[in-house]
Amino acid sequence: MLTKLTRGNQITIPKTVIEKAHLKAGSDYLEVEYREGIIYLRPVEVEERIAPEIFEKFQRQVLKREAGDALVSGSEGETYLSKRTKKTK
Repeated sequence: MLTKLTRGNQITIPKTVIEKAHLKAGSDYLEVEYREGIIYLRPVEVEERIAPEIFEKFQRQVLKREAGDALVSGSEGETYLSKRTKKTK
């Protein structure tokens, strides 16, 4: 199979290769290695993390209680957080 390197240093991996490797666009990461004239692409698992200061800011904004807020159950808490995150955007 043949692919072309674009001006933005990107390549398109043929669909048959993507299917055989069980990759999903936008969610899978590949490690790239160059060794002895060969470019290797290897699927890897990546744990995405939020920087502590960003998480603390999120907690301060989202968990700030407003007048009339009352949490009784887990589903009500989930609804509350959903509403609060929409307000901070």
